[in-house]
Amino acid sequence: MPKTPEPPPQDQQLNDSLALWHLIQLGDLVQVEANLLSDEGSPQLRSNRYYEVIGKSDGSNGHYSLYVQSDLTDEVIEVFAGFVLDYQQASTPPHHA
Repeated sequence: MPKTPEPPPQDQQLNDSLALWHLIQLGDLVQVEANLLSDEGSPQLRSNRYYEVIGKSDGSNGHYSLYVQSDLTDEVIEVFAGFVLDYQQASTPPHHA
């Protein structure tokens, strides 16, 4: 029976998340690992689609987040970089209002 691969150590996961947070820019598209639910259990984001990054935390307090707008609730949702499954660079610069 094949061995199940060991997950990377937690410090490596944090380094990977930080590197990903630095790579992803405003306007890029991100896909989350799994459907994201609110604390009440309502769906907020779907894992089968990409969301445009409309904001990023400044990282000054060790908090590395991205912000996307939900297609389900129309709310701005915080996504931790470690929860990003895939991302695509924006083909055009983001639009600012």
